[in-house]
Amino acid sequence: RGDFDIIGGSSPITHAEVIKVALDLVRRFYNSKAIVIRLNHSKLAEAVCSWAGVPQERRQNVAEFLSSTLVQYCPNKADRKSQWSLIRGQLLQDLRLSEEVVEKLHKADQRFCGSADLVLARLRGTLFYDKSACKALDDLSTFLKCLRVWSVEEHIAIDVLMPPSDYYYTDLFFQIYSKEGSPASSSHEKLLAVGGRYDMLMENAWDNTHKTKPPGAVGVSIALEKFLPNNPSSDVGLPRIENSISVLVCSKGGGGLLNERMELVAELWEANIKAQFVPQEDPSLQEQYEYASDHDIKCLVFITEAGLSQTDLVKVRHLDARKEKDVEKEEIVKFLSEAISLQFKNPTIWS
Repeated sequence: RGDFDIIGGSSPITHAEVIKVALDLVRRFYNSKAIVIRLNHSKLAEAVCSWAGVPQERRQNVAEFLSSTLVQYCPNKADRKSQWSLIRGQLLQDLRLSEEVVEKLHKADQRFCGSADLVLARLRGTLFYDKSACKALDDLSTFLKCLRVWSVEEHIAIDVLMPPSDYYYTDLFFQIYSKEGSPASSSHEKLLAVGGRYDMLMENAWDNTHKTKPPGAVGVSIALEKFLPNNPSSDVGLPRIENSISVLVCSKGGGGLLNERMELVAELWEANIKAQFVPQEDPSLQEQYEYASDHDIKCLVFITEAGLSQTDLVKVRHLDARKEKDVEKEEIVKFLSEAISLQFKNPTIWS
């Protein structure tokens, strides 16, 4: 198993980053058109159970039952729809749910499980009275916007009946699958990765003598055995970034310029340049400098609203060298690649 985690940061933004990391690996071994990302939120699942009328004391049993019988199939597919004729009797008899509750769970599967954008709109119209559910929907909406900035084109579905893969996942959680078989036939889904936010686990492990609250955390666990070839010693061709110099993409004004920071970071990643950004919508200059200090980052790239709209320039600043230079945005990858190769020590790069 391979794990990737981010400690701290804003939840939807860090969720998007861990999924991007997982997808960067998945796409090297699987066709992106066959990849499915399934999402849910703990507060959303609770709200749907309340809407359906599932008694509190039976929700865990219902979730486990649906997970083993229904949720293993992709939403809105024929093999999932066919399960209802088989499980209806068990929900009524074994789990002692009323006809009305079972019918509402069936309706939830039909209306609230499927294409993310469509399901979000339906859920907002149904759960408008539930403040906790509305906050969860806002988180999901921000999360989807972040994925679009990073050009995640895979099919993204919301599945309100999908329980978390582990008890400690709270708030937003996800599973990544690869569809196998032809679309016309009954296709099987291979589970490749699971993840989500696990603040509760951090709180349980936190030393209570600390005056501060534990930071939030989000992570993904990847089933590496489903990626590696039969010969573990063979070269899978994954690139390595040998240079240890990292870049922090910062914003100054403009409401945080989150999309622009994310786009520039992705461009640097694509060029195998180690790059980070403060995972908040509108971090202050002080927060960004503190982040650089905490992570021992000396090279900062500043973007401003005026710089992008009027001059198309970004400012590169090196804290140790005490040098800075305005660089055309389309030349930033070339400039940083050359500067990093020279360890930022050649004075000519700043002229």
